Parts: sequence; C-alpha cells; structure tokens
Amino acid sequence: MKLTKFFVSAAVVAGLTAAFAVGVYAEKDVISVEVDNEKVDFEEFGQDPIVVDPGYTMVPIRAVFEKAGAAVSWDQPTQTATIKKNGYVITVKYGDTVMYKNGERIELDSPAISINDRILIPIRAISEAMDFAVTWDGHHSIVYISTNGTPYRAHAFMQFGFKTLEDASECYLTGPATVRNDLDRSGSEETIKFTPSDEVEPGTKVLEINGLDYTADLGSITSAYAVAVADLDTSDSSKEIVFVENGDTLLAHFFVYNNGILTEIKDDAGHPAMIPHSSKLFLSGNNGIMISDLLGTCFVDIMVTGSVYRYTDNKSVPGTKQIKGIPFQMKDDSNPLEPIFERNLYRTYYDNMQYCIIYTTEYMPGSYKVYDDTETISSDDIEHFKVINGYIDKTDLTYIELFIELPDGRTAVIKPYKN
Repeated sequence: MKLTKFFVSAAVVAGLTAAFAVGVYAEKDVISVEVDNEKVDFEEFGQDPIVVDPGYTMVPIRAVFEKAGAAVSWDQPTQTATIKKNGYVITVKYGDTVMYKNGERIELDSPAISINDRILIPIRAISEAMDFAVTWDGHHSIVYISTNGTPYRAHAFMQFGFKTLEDASECYLTGPATVRNDLDRSGSEETIKFTPSDEVEPGTKVLEINGLDYTADLGSITSAYAVAVADLDTSDSSKEIVFVENGDTLLAHFFVYNNGILTEIKDDAGHPAMIPHSSKLFLSGNNGIMISDLLGTCFVDIMVTGSVYRYTDNKSVPGTKQIKGIPFQMKDDSNPLEPIFERNLYRTYYDNMQYCIIYTTEYMPGSYKVYDDTETISSDDIEHFKVINGYIDKTDLTYIELFIELPDGRTAVIKPYKN
C-alpha cells in the first residue's frame, strides 16, 4: 500500500458571504446545486436557480428539499409550501418575507417568489430551515448542501466538497473507547478497542481488534492522540484506519485491516505514509483527496494550500494503494492567484491557522521566502482583509505569499507558517 503527496500551489475557493449574497462573485451565469455531493436536476422541475438583486441566489423549494429527502406539499388556496423532515415542519408563503420553522418566525433575505409555478426561496433559508450546511463555490457557481449540518469545503480545482477527518469518519475516537465496525466489509463487525497514549512503548496496548493486540503493527507511531475509521475512496471496497499522533504538529498514519492483518499504507517512495497537519485534515469523502491545513489560508472566498494528497492505486504494485503527491502544473506564465486580487476576503473557516506576517508598504513578489524570523498572526486575529497581490514559487509549489491590506489600513505580506 502507498500514499502520494500532491502539491496544489493555489486553490481559490469561493465560500459564503455573511449575508449569503452568493451571486456577487460567480464566474458563470448557470448555478448548480449539489445535495450531499449529488447534483440536483432542475430540468425535471422546470426551473433553474436564479440570482435576484442585490445578489441573493433563489432556489426552487421542491427540487432541493426533495433531493434532501424531505416531503414537500403545496396548498393552492393559501399559496403556501410545507416541507417536512426529521420532525421539522417548515411553511413558506408566496410573497412573504418570512418563513416558519415549527412555528418559529424566521426572516428571509428576499421574499419567496414564484416562477413557472415554482416557489423559490433564498439559499440561506435552506440551512436555517433544516439545520443543513450550505457552502458556495463562486469559482464554479456551485452551491453545496450538506444535510448532516457539517459544511463542505468547496475546492476550486477539484470541485468536491471536503469534510474534516472527524466529520468524514464512521467513528473518530480521542478517548478510551470500544466500538464495533465492519472494517473489512466481510458482513460481520469487528470489535475495536482504542486506548490513547502519550507514549507508545513495549507493553502499551493502543489498538485491539477482536481481542487481539495490534499495537506492534502500528510501525513507527510513538503516540496515539486519535483513531478513526474512514472510507478515503468510495470507489474501492476497503475502509481505512487513520491513527493520529499528537505533538506540536499532528501526524496522520494510514492502515488497512483485512483477514486479520493490519497493513500500513505507504507513500510513493515506499515509506510509511504520513500527513502532518496543525489541527485539521480534510477529506473529499469520495475520491481519496485529502488536504492538510499545515500550509494554507482559509477565508470565505479563498483557500490557498500547499499540501494536498491523493489516495490512489499503486501502479507498481497492482492491487495495493498508496498516498501520492502530484505537483500541480501551472499553465504558461499565468498566476492562479489573480482572480482574487482586489477582493475582500471574510473569515468563515475557523481553523485557527498560523501565518507569518511581514508589515510593509511596498511589495516585492517572491522576496519574502527568505524571511524566517518574522512575526506570526493567527486567523483568529484576522476577520477579513483585502488581497492586493500575491506570488507562487513555480519551483517550490508549497510556497505562497499574499500582499494584503488589513482593516486598519496597514499593508503586509502573509505566508503560511511552517512549524
């Protein structure tokens, strides 16, 4: 089994503005909607989403909520739509600027409208109605809806929604626990016992499966902060066990359990696959793509990252997997950061990431890479900023810098903090 690291120099990710005015930065007119990663077919319902002034995206109620498994009915005399799911009863009346959730009044950004005999409501109302999570990818004009309430990470180049390891896993344990899970899809569940440990040494029992101690099979793992059972790639028949080492930088290791054997997944050099991350590891949930937040900038309209991985088939050893990194190739001399220049980016992703910051009034692209002894700033301390310029090193695609203007008028260069 193997793991390959693949560097994406700049992934511009458009998210939601505070008011969910999602039409403002769309780069194409046709808006699509995906519910739990499945595209909604609006042709079947005879009405596409539209954008109304001052930039609110309106979606047909029946098309979206039925895709999410809700029952939708329409009362013609009162011009009222009723949506029911999981104990929620939502009513929306044509022309009203409010909707009602189990009797609770909720203001709408824009009145409910009717087009082609279809009632449309603002996209934010979907999340407020059923506690769904809604994410906007303005680069591709896609609305991602997650019915379990966990926001997806829109990824401009991949066009897939991302969840944290915790949310994407079938089980995620950080304390002593015993759970049952069909690890090898044999039809019968295994009993998994996890005991976290700050120091894995001989005699320590960290992982037991069906009463057998597998700690010795964990290879070079020296501590056990968390363990998760996740399906990194839904196109194959395996599940994966992810072990996370603790420390200043978290370190994820990957294993597969089959026929009583625990096998560690390798990288493309044949070494045990490990993904370092400062606090979060994001999974696409369906195609094996993972993003580490060790390097990155996450705000409403942008995610710039230097650490992306793909869990994929190992061509040199058929039948096995690896975690592989493939450099993202920029075309000609174009700068993939240009679409975000002069944009105001507002914080939505609460990852508390660290950045190096160099305060300067003049920007010299690429000259800040050698600055090692700089101040650091946390994303907790930056609610928004304006992107003026930026640079990516084409010989080192993990290096990214942004020249920004802060709310107080100061200008600075920020670059991902490497621990």
